[in-house]
Amino acid sequence: MVKTSERLPASATPLSIMPVALGGIAGILLGIFVGDYAHLFRPIGQTYVMLLEVAVYPYLICSLLHGLGSMAPAQAWKLFLSGWKFYIALWAITFGLLLLLAQGIPQALSTSWVADRTATQAPGLLEILIPSDPFTALARNYVPAVVLFCLFYGVALQYVPEKAALLNVLEAIRLASLKFWNAVVRFAPLAVFALFADLAGTLRLRDMEEVSLFFFLFFSGTFLLTFWVVPGCISAFTPFRYKEVLRDLKSALLIAVATTLSVSALPYISSATQRLAKACGIDDPECGEIVRTNISVAYPLGQLGNFFVYLFIVFTLFYNGVVADALEVWLLPLVSLLSCVGSPTSSVDAVTFLSRWLGLPDQTTSLYVSLMTLTRYGQVMASVAGFAFLSFGVVLAYYGKIRMRWSRLLVCLAVAGLTVGSCVLMARRFDSWVLNRSADPYLSFALDPALGQGVHVSFGALESAEPLPEGVSVLARIQRDGELRVGFNEGIIPFSYRNSAGELVGYDIAFAYQLARDLNVRLRLIPFTWPRLAQGLTEGRFDIAMAGIYVTEDRLAQFTVSSPYFQSPLALFMPRERASDFASRAEILERKALKIGVFDDPVLIPRLKRTFPNAEIVVVPGYGQLPDFSKIDAAIWTLVQAESLAAAHPALIAVVPKDAGNPYLLAYLMPPGADEFENFVSYWLNLKRADGFEDRQRAYWIDRLPSKDQAPRWSILRNVLGVGAMAQSSTQHGSDR
Repeated sequence: MVKTSERLPASATPLSIMPVALGGIAGILLGIFVGDYAHLFRPIGQTYVMLLEVAVYPYLICSLLHGLGSMAPAQAWKLFLSGWKFYIALWAITFGLLLLLAQGIPQALSTSWVADRTATQAPGLLEILIPSDPFTALARNYVPAVVLFCLFYGVALQYVPEKAALLNVLEAIRLASLKFWNAVVRFAPLAVFALFADLAGTLRLRDMEEVSLFFFLFFSGTFLLTFWVVPGCISAFTPFRYKEVLRDLKSALLIAVATTLSVSALPYISSATQRLAKACGIDDPECGEIVRTNISVAYPLGQLGNFFVYLFIVFTLFYNGVVADALEVWLLPLVSLLSCVGSPTSSVDAVTFLSRWLGLPDQTTSLYVSLMTLTRYGQVMASVAGFAFLSFGVVLAYYGKIRMRWSRLLVCLAVAGLTVGSCVLMARRFDSWVLNRSADPYLSFALDPALGQGVHVSFGALESAEPLPEGVSVLARIQRDGELRVGFNEGIIPFSYRNSAGELVGYDIAFAYQLARDLNVRLRLIPFTWPRLAQGLTEGRFDIAMAGIYVTEDRLAQFTVSSPYFQSPLALFMPRERASDFASRAEILERKALKIGVFDDPVLIPRLKRTFPNAEIVVVPGYGQLPDFSKIDAAIWTLVQAESLAAAHPALIAVVPKDAGNPYLLAYLMPPGADEFENFVSYWLNLKRADGFEDRQRAYWIDRLPSKDQAPRWSILRNVLGVGAMAQSSTQHGSDR
């Protein structure tokens, strides 16, 4: 092994728990006191984390290159033979725990089945794992590819005769990184204060309610793994007892939680491993190189916190009602393992890969990133425990110092199994509450309060609305009267309907409020029935109809139609056990005595006759109450609307048969000759698409994602002392004037 010409202190500065703990407590108290104003401290915490990243990644790369390059090939092979069993054991224990925890998540019930759905192109797993371009991999935080690059070149360096100069440079960079890291880490109490203040001040517990089941299982698993399973297993093959293991890992866990960077714990794990080696009688001058080389390999492969992505994916399958194939379910643990190696932030790429592989919504990655506000703490703790297990185990095995105490191991795993079983039972009791909360999600939806601020809203009957005067354009009448008259039908979930509080809500109603706001006029909402829609528009009794209305040739010829704002294919909904009988139009046409329900809609009934001419049409009053499926085989609607019913009634499923025809286009209808107003509305829709309003409404009303609460979060400063509230009230009054 090649010696470096200069040796500097290679250990990390011990981190005192008291100043860091006090900084965290002070930050939490300040966040509760000032609320959203705590985001002002965010740059301090982010600066600290970024400075640590500057130091730690060169440390990781140079440690691996130097450690492997300075080894003889026989030593490297011996290290591999000593270590592979510990990696397999750690992965098996972790995924065994995750598989048990996943039993606490209910089985997913899909809201829809689409025959012609094509798979979304997933990011390449090989791109994350294979170092075709190490610089790009490092820039994108593809740590597995970077580590594999270092492994290739580190092994190649073993066969290079003249390498002392290069190894000295690598060692100098490693030690310089460590010195810089030690200098930065002295500011940990201040950084923890800033990070915890930002977290406590800006976190909204209401946003976490729908994912509370995942949080319960996630933190149960990470805490059990960090503070019981891994330390217990370590105590089974080292001379240290359980409490001694935790004491030795105290600084590593503390810095990881303080920075939410698992890589920042590596110097502490390295120091703890060398202390363990001395306690076991290992007096090898090359032990430090063995430790650092091994821990550099362990960093991407021992990220136990990343593997909890598996639990998140299982939860999101249930959360989004996506039913995975049996083969995908069996392969998911293995694919999760392969895609989750790397740094904590690389787990985001793993979520993107896995969600697209399983057909989960595009918003899955955004949900994961938003949850990382809290989950990153459990994630890094579990990863630090994994580093310690691999570092202690492989180094002791390399020097032949493993002494197994099977009784300790069995007790550790038995207690862990009983604890996980208890958590699963609690989660299953919790499941009923979660399912009840989400049984009819649309009934709890409400308009954003900001939409109604400053908009005067009234309701009026169709008969009481005055017809449009002859010779007056729609836009001129709106400007003259200062009032926008919007026609709606309250039975069209999720576009216009009434929630459990009796409020008129929905995607189109939100757009109606925004249109009135942007026109700076009053809003008058006028209900219509479908048979009277044409009369109301022809007579100009309302200026625009906004209620999930389909575009047809007749309507294009008879009325003025905006540019389409949404499209949805034709779907049938039915009890989910019947779904396989409606996979394609050909199969449906072969059915005898087929009965399909539909409400009295001038568009759906003709479409039903054309698409399924063999079916007996059964007209039902509406879908406000479910059709009697003992008398019909299925009912017809568009996919987005049928899915909304399936979301509210888990016994139903929406099916889009293969070859069922073109999708429906949805648009807003205006009276004949309202070309000026149509140009305005179509241009306005483009503006709402550009400024993000459309995306926000679609995410809430169509994709059923939690809304972003724009109201200031509760805080002592604002809600008790009234400081922020008075300032906001003053600003509001000023704007009203």
